[in-house]
Amino acid sequence: MTLPFTGERFTTDCQGEMVYEHWHRYLIARDQVAGKVVLDIGSGEGYGSHLLSGAAQSVVGVDLSTEAVNHATGKYASSNLRYVTASCTQIPLPSQSFDVIVSFEMIEHIHEQAEFIAEVNRLLKPDGLFIVSSPNRPEYSEKTGYNNEFHVKELDRAELKALLDPYWPAQKWFAQRAAFHSMVWPLDAAVDSGRALAPDGTSAYPAEVYFIVMCSTSAASVAALPSQLTLVADRENSVYSEWSRTYQENASLHRQIAELTAASAEHTPHTSPQSPADTSASAAPLEPWLVRFARRLTGG
Repeated sequence: MTLPFTGERFTTDCQGEMVYEHWHRYLIARDQVAGKVVLDIGSGEGYGSHLLSGAAQSVVGVDLSTEAVNHATGKYASSNLRYVTASCTQIPLPSQSFDVIVSFEMIEHIHEQAEFIAEVNRLLKPDGLFIVSSPNRPEYSEKTGYNNEFHVKELDRAELKALLDPYWPAQKWFAQRAAFHSMVWPLDAAVDSGRALAPDGTSAYPAEVYFIVMCSTSAASVAALPSQLTLVADRENSVYSEWSRTYQENASLHRQIAELTAASAEHTPHTSPQSPADTSASAAPLEPWLVRFARRLTGG
């Protein structure tokens, strides 16, 4: 059972950096929901609520889309997990009934952001935890020129903080972005700090390409060396930027090739063999189109 990808919501059939981004949020949240009663607002395809249900006492996923809720119910629902169709500003559930509420990449899809936050406050227990994510407008769209047609009101940090401050003054902020890194980690000892996680929560350290060995005559000195994961990346994310540019260009070329193939098929005769003169005549109308297409490919 597959929920079609329209660009509005993430599905488990998606590829690329968005896979890391979406799963990462739920993996972080999963550490906070053990034995808790949890609400996932904007549950979409349902994969995240399902992941949380593996640790939580119970999970309710809420989404405005009946199609998404029906899909999630059919694919993931279990004894401690259910999905409900509702607006994020009017959720038909009792007040102060959840220990943890999560909402990832949903707030930018609605105009009624203050009403949504107020509804979260109504549903959350007084000492509960709210975990929310939102694209940072200056980096996400202003700097890149990217326009997500499904985002109606993106926020910067100050704007998001202004929505949260009236209800939850104690806040810990984290930054997230997909990036390329060089990784160094211990092979023969447990990592003291830092984790590399696969989408299913298991360890995701790749096969080592290089070895780095720290040697000494003193066993005590070596034993005292830190067993930690470290990452190195340039602030401009140059490697990732180049990969992203190449990926987009490649995807564009594939789309254009598909257009050319389709146009060529439309102009290809589907009749009996013709004389050379007839063939030339039928092919002639295609030539100007090919010239225009070639110019598109070369930027001319």
